Amino acid sequence: MASIRPRTTKAGTPYYQVLYRHNGTQSSDSFDDPKEATKYKKLLEQIGPDAAQELMFGAEALPEEIPALTVTEWCTEYIDHLTGVEEATKNKYRSYLRRDIDPILGSLPLSVVNEKAISKWVQAQEGSSKTIANKHGFLSGAFNGAVRANHIEVNPCDGRRLPARHKEDEPVFLTPAEFVRVRDVVVEQWRPLTVFLVSTGMRFSEATAFQVGDLNVEEKTGRIVRAWKYTGEAKRKLGPPKSRKSVRTINLSDQAIEACGDLKGRAPDEFVFTNRLGRPVTAQLFHNKAWRPMIAELSDRLGKKPRPHDLRHSCASWMIAAGVPLPVIQQHLGHESITTTINIYGHLDRRASQAASAALTAALEGL
Repeated sequence: MASIRPRTTKAGTPYYQVLYRHNGTQSSDSFDDPKEATKYKKLLEQIGPDAAQELMFGAEALPEEIPALTVTEWCTEYIDHLTGVEEATKNKYRSYLRRDIDPILGSLPLSVVNEKAISKWVQAQEGSSKTIANKHGFLSGAFNGAVRANHIEVNPCDGRRLPARHKEDEPVFLTPAEFVRVRDVVVEQWRPLTVFLVSTGMRFSEATAFQVGDLNVEEKTGRIVRAWKYTGEAKRKLGPPKSRKSVRTINLSDQAIEACGDLKGRAPDEFVFTNRLGRPVTAQLFHNKAWRPMIAELSDRLGKKPRPHDLRHSCASWMIAAGVPLPVIQQHLGHESITTTINIYGHLDRRASQAASAALTAALEGL
């Protein structure tokens, strides 16, 4: 950490000494302007002494009349010119910029942001490892855009190790017997949706956007073509699912179809699952009225603390246990890449490893 010490010359003129450690020794630089001293202190802490000195005193430092493009200015431009991205996603990126990026990196010129600055930024982030990874992913994308636009030569986010996943971020897998206990404790009004979530593996945003016309009872299939999206302004709207491969048709179990209830006489564009007023179900409502009371009553006896999204994970684990191939599970869940499926559930599928072990056993038999 750097510090600022106000000093006075023998002639009585005030100046400001910035103290810091460089290569293990105490160093300092002096400024007449307190604003410049504060700026230098911030740079030292964000990008290190070498880069800070180059920026403040080096030959390549930009003159005042040619201001450098800052991180905030570039990220704003990058977001505004994104194509093929919903406005809700842009609003989420603007939120990242406003709350998480601008206060730490925003005033820095793009050209001086290095790996050390990104490391300090990552260390300052709060929230789950997934949330930090999402924010880092956006920032890395913005820097990739800056590379393509010839504003910088390399992306300082490349190769950055992110915090390990916390225990609370890990998927919770329920056995069928454990799910029965969950179902039986959930308030009766919310049991059909709970069963539907675990028996289809749909995302909550997809299941609550599922309409009567999406269900084909005769063929026992469900068409997933929409999901609820948050606009970034505390409002929701219907839009396409998470990715292109999330638009899919899946086969439904008897339990999933039964959970939809009697749909006779209902319009094709009506939502299958609604609240008591016939309105779409929100995640907050389901959590407060169905999930939280269940967790309060059951988590100690269950020995687990699942989240609603863990119903999707549990569905996948049951398919794996039944021998369903991972590519089929990928299609069912709507993952854009098989890599996602493998990363989340690959450790549950021991079939390939067991086959490898059996092959080695056979090869070495008799030796």
